[in-house]
Amino acid sequence: MKRLKTSIAAWSALSAVVSFWLLNLFIPYERMVEISSSLVLGVTFAVLVRWANDAARAMRSGREGPDFLIVAVFSIVLIIFFQRVWVMIVRLYDRADHLVNSPVSAFIAWMLAWACLLVLIAPDAENGSIAGRSGVFIGVALFIAGMVSGVGLALAIV
Repeated sequence: MKRLKTSIAAWSALSAVVSFWLLNLFIPYERMVEISSSLVLGVTFAVLVRWANDAARAMRSGREGPDFLIVAVFSIVLIIFFQRVWVMIVRLYDRADHLVNSPVSAFIAWMLAWACLLVLIAPDAENGSIAGRSGVFIGVALFIAGMVSGVGLALAIV
């Protein structure tokens, strides 16, 4: 607990949660969604600019855990940025059917899953090989995904 008292990361997380709920008390829902979305778009853009060189370097190397982690975090932020832009486009065109029903949403989820797999692999990646422990976690992730998909398909049939 002593370490948390001096942790800037912990205090920033607490500040973010508290400030959101305080602002949410006074700002109407629609405006709060707009403010939050704009905040995410701006912050993700800044992160992308800041980390682009490191991510490119890690992508070229790509054999060690830190490389996997840098590429994963950059990719997750890039996907979130792209998702926010996509949502803005869909809303701009009044949720046109061809946009809402396009494969872009599934692509975003697919790429987010890939980036999260990199996070899962990162602690065990060493000199281009991935330890069995990561394989177990990947297996669990795919099992859960299969179960959720199976239940979803079963419910759709019923």
